[in-house]
Amino acid sequence: MDRGTYAAASAGMASLLRLQIVSNNLANAATPGYKRQVLVGSEQSFEDTLAFKLGLNDRKIRGDHERVPGVVSLRTETDFSQGPIVKTGNDLDVALTHEGDFFVINTPSGEQYTRAGNFSLSDDGRLVTSDGFEVRGDGGAITIPAGGTIKIYENGSIRVNGEEVARLRVVRFDDPSGLKREGSSRFSLGNLPRPRRVDPEIVPRSLEMANVSVVGSMVSLIAVNRGFESYTKVARAIDEMNRQSLSRRRI
Repeated sequence: MDRGTYAAASAGMASLLRLQIVSNNLANAATPGYKRQVLVGSEQSFEDTLAFKLGLNDRKIRGDHERVPGVVSLRTETDFSQGPIVKTGNDLDVALTHEGDFFVINTPSGEQYTRAGNFSLSDDGRLVTSDGFEVRGDGGAITIPAGGTIKIYENGSIRVNGEEVARLRVVRFDDPSGLKREGSSRFSLGNLPRPRRVDPEIVPRSLEMANVSVVGSMVSLIAVNRGFESYTKVARAIDEMNRQSLSRRRI
């Protein structure tokens, strides 16, 4: 495969990956606590090439690499910026105001973290997330007595008929970028150290929505589609030129 075709094919594959990411962001635009994904690319340095690793540190080889950029590696990252906070009026809905803060939940895979505060009660009175995982308080799982009026306060205190029964456990990451995504709005530690517990800063009866701009994502979707079409046309044009060149050589 010549360089032109390789470049067009690589760009096309990058566009497909970008299309998947933008589509996933759009699909979760109404998901509380969702954090959008972004595609990040980095150009291959000469020190990362096979030639360098084989000890072929020749000036001509390095010069060729510098004249024609190498492979661009792509990876996804999570944008942890604050999403808009929307008033819902639901007594069990809560939103965090600090970007680095997370609610702590129990899952079969261990302790995980979320900013989605659309909680509900299970059949046995436990406070759970929208996907059924236990929400942790300072004393462990939170069980709400039946038949009372529930209210969650700005400091994370949960009261039933005016009496405190639990307090939401909230932790803070100084840099949450290393968190590993688990599902749409849950995260695990990955390689990060355990976060520190902090006093909650909560907006009651509200939810933090996804930090996804629907209009911006739609514009990106159109641009990515057009870009993919352009790369496809370039690859076809190069293929046609190669075919014509080979045909003329045979004459």
